[in-house]
Amino acid sequence: MRKLNPAVFVLACILVTGNACADDFTDGVSYYEQGDFTSALASFKAAADKGNADAQFNLGLMFLNGEGVQQDYRQALNWFEQAASKGNVRAQVNIGRMYAKGKGMLSNHGIAASWFKKAADQGYADAQYSLGILYVTGTGVGRDYNKARDLFQQAANQSNASAQYQLGLLYLKGRGVTENLVEAYKWLSLAGDYEDSEVFRKYVAAKMSKEAVSEAQALAKDWKSEKAAE
Repeated sequence: MRKLNPAVFVLACILVTGNACADDFTDGVSYYEQGDFTSALASFKAAADKGNADAQFNLGLMFLNGEGVQQDYRQALNWFEQAASKGNVRAQVNIGRMYAKGKGMLSNHGIAASWFKKAADQGYADAQYSLGILYVTGTGVGRDYNKARDLFQQAANQSNASAQYQLGLLYLKGRGVTENLVEAYKWLSLAGDYEDSEVFRKYVAAKMSKEAVSEAQALAKDWKSEKAAE
């Protein structure tokens, strides 16, 4: 399946491929995969008009990205809001991203934070990460490293690499946590090749003893094993 860029504050997400409102919705997914965006748009619209939240979300994405239709942020926001009102976490996050980037409206990080929180409270890792970033930077909310730590921890526990990276940085800098190089190295290791994880791992390792590095590597390995066993 073709994926749209899911980076934080980048206004796109992966097309939802559920099976509700089977005929119209699944037809829309099939058309989209074939690159027939005009037909996909029509099928998603039919399912969206029947109240299918996943179809409403997908329709919002297509208006957002101008696929099968002229790009229209107002229409994208309209469909995202309809899906979000039904608890669709992806729609809630994308509304937050639209407000954060000022797409179709003036940028408003306070409103963005409120939408991220709706999805974060449902346990959605991308929203937890996005809200955590706002708490780190103090954008739209008061700077609060403790809240950022809690949010990054929740997302990191779901194998969200971006949150694992940020959690590692918090442990490195002692923000919201007691400085702990072993924990910093562990989380930066779990983040893999996300952004500058490798650079920071080397930086942290240079400040640690060989025994401490080995301990951190063992902790990361154990975490992966426990996650795989779940």
